[in-house]
Amino acid sequence: MRSKRTPPGPGAGDSVGPRKTHRKALWLAAGMLAVLVVGLAIGEATGWPFLRGPLARQAAAGAQVPVQMDGRFHLRLLGAPRLQLGRLTVGAAQGVAAPHLLQADDAVLAWRWGDLWRWHQGEVLRVHALSARKLDLRLLRLADGRASWALGGGQPRAMAGDDLSPLPRFGSLQVGAGHAVLDDAVLDTALDIRLTGGEATRPPNGGQDQPPASAPGGGQPLAQAGAPAPGYRASITGRWQALPLQLDLQAGGALPLLQDDTAAHDAPAVRVRVEGTAGAARLLFDGQAAALLSARRLDGALRFGGPSLAAVGAPLGVTLPRTPAFQLTGRLAHDDGVWWLRGVQATIGRSALGGDFRFDTRATPRRLTGNLNGSRLLLADLGPAVGTPGEGRSAVPQPDSPPRADGKLLPQRQFDLPSLRVMRADVAVAIDALDFGTAGLAPLQAVRGQVLLEGGVLQLQGLHASVAGGEVTGRTQLDGRSAPARWDVDLRATGLDMAGWVRAMQTPAATRKPAQRSKAALQRERQTARAGGAQPVQSYLTGVLGAHASLQGQGNSTAQILATLQGSMQLVLRDGTLSHLVTEAAGLDLAQALGVLVRGDSPLPLRCARMDLDVDNGVATVRRGVLDNSDSTLRVDGQVNLRTETLALRARSRPKDFSPLSLRAPVLVTGTLADPQVGLDGRALAGKALAAAALAVIAAPVAALLPFIDPGQDASVDPCAWPDEPPVPAKR
Repeated sequence: MRSKRTPPGPGAGDSVGPRKTHRKALWLAAGMLAVLVVGLAIGEATGWPFLRGPLARQAAAGAQVPVQMDGRFHLRLLGAPRLQLGRLTVGAAQGVAAPHLLQADDAVLAWRWGDLWRWHQGEVLRVHALSARKLDLRLLRLADGRASWALGGGQPRAMAGDDLSPLPRFGSLQVGAGHAVLDDAVLDTALDIRLTGGEATRPPNGGQDQPPASAPGGGQPLAQAGAPAPGYRASITGRWQALPLQLDLQAGGALPLLQDDTAAHDAPAVRVRVEGTAGAARLLFDGQAAALLSARRLDGALRFGGPSLAAVGAPLGVTLPRTPAFQLTGRLAHDDGVWWLRGVQATIGRSALGGDFRFDTRATPRRLTGNLNGSRLLLADLGPAVGTPGEGRSAVPQPDSPPRADGKLLPQRQFDLPSLRVMRADVAVAIDALDFGTAGLAPLQAVRGQVLLEGGVLQLQGLHASVAGGEVTGRTQLDGRSAPARWDVDLRATGLDMAGWVRAMQTPAATRKPAQRSKAALQRERQTARAGGAQPVQSYLTGVLGAHASLQGQGNSTAQILATLQGSMQLVLRDGTLSHLVTEAAGLDLAQALGVLVRGDSPLPLRCARMDLDVDNGVATVRRGVLDNSDSTLRVDGQVNLRTETLALRARSRPKDFSPLSLRAPVLVTGTLADPQVGLDGRALAGKALAAAALAVIAAPVAALLPFIDPGQDASVDPCAWPDEPPVPAKR
């Protein structure tokens, strides 16, 4: 009996189809993966030669500049991607007339995919590594900010100062021979750089064969300066702003110098030596450097010399005074926009100075702080700052100095007022001796003060100095916020020994004494002189001087300020003496002067001496000028016109005793500051001569002497007292 076959249930055959389809899909995927793996393996092995064209087009589209890949081509995309080329040429950004941005022969370029993504998002392009047998860079930037390195179609952000942050960053750069042209209108800089050598092999300790010194401002320590290891050599010619450059550079390696700023503070430093000229200045730097395109870290010994501090400071944006030639040594360091100059030893003209300084370029405006010290500052060495000749010459006119063509003496040079507004400064000053550049004045000792520059206002605050047993204090300010500039000064002098300070008043015998005498020695000399008697004169005028000057003016030069001067000056001399011969000569008492010459000069104690001047619109008027001793009273009146630089002064002497032969003609001081003239008042002398002639005719020859006989004045009157002051009894 044949049995019946049960038909298969619904859907039983359908389970076989999907399983077969799934297996086919797996086999297909596996095949495709295998093909892909094989393709990648073949591509990695062969260097993807067929991607030359697509890759160049893709790179050109991303950079929006022409990109050419010529000669050998070998690409690796897996692991650490890199590209080897016979020649790589990257064009300059559109609108910049440069043949190319970069051209590298036998180049190896390595990158990170993440860096490319961040560059696509607008960050600075970072190149992991670039090596080339020969490299040519053309870095051009126009005044409107368009730059040859502005890849990707974007333009660099607004920049200030020496910011070069839009330039690509390199993790490693090795070049057999290189040539770079930097022509930057924004920085006003044009440089031609030629590079030879190769990356130096660094010892295990990173090349720091001396104990590390802490880098200023933190970061990786930099080694002490020394001879650079074999590596790269570069010559740099061109200009930085208005400063011509011609430098030779030696570096142990290029990687730390162009280090990516993401690792700037961890970048190892290399030995660097830079020697050459910057304008007329000579420069030598021997030390360490790293990350010059970012944090710009360096630390080393500096030797620098030039024709003037002002010429050197201008390209750096530093306001420095005009000076004669200078030589400077010290230790220079920089980290992330802050410069340090420590252990400075400088000669400026004949001045010897030192100090430590910090210059912050990150601040707006830039800020200079530190301290200035030294053993000697010759005032004439800073003279060019206010228009005097400088070059170590005295600011005080010398007898053999030829007059200026215009007959003027006061400095006419215009101040550089705009430079006062481009930076700030706070510098403590401590100078052992401030020399006025003339043997006639003793130098100020232990000069202390604070130089402040803020918002175009230059101040010297807390001035204190000692000289000849006394002290000088005060302040001065030049406000350059507007034109003309405004200047004011408030100075006081107390306890100054006149003979010790004004050496020009010493007799030839006294000048052979030691130049610097103690306060006690000067006091003994004054007391001895006031004792009177038959003793030789050591100084024609002695005493303890007190003075106060409060003056204001405005102008863009020293001459302009003095021509508008307003204020007052007072000088008082006490416990002093005046030479007997000078007293009689000033009064032209011929009889007593002849007697003094025969007997010998002697000091006469001064009863009082004072000089008060009112200054109005550049004209200084003697309100009261008196020197009174037991023999006579010398009065001075007249004016000094600082606008026209003319003199109109008169000195009159009245005796306190009977004199048989006295001309008593006032002494006149006229002429100019550059050429003063001293003479007698001819009208007064002529009047006495006419009276003598008339008496000789009318009476007798003896009567002709009567006009020249001076009976003297009342010695009980105090000539130094003002009308509202009580009289002071005379001391004989």
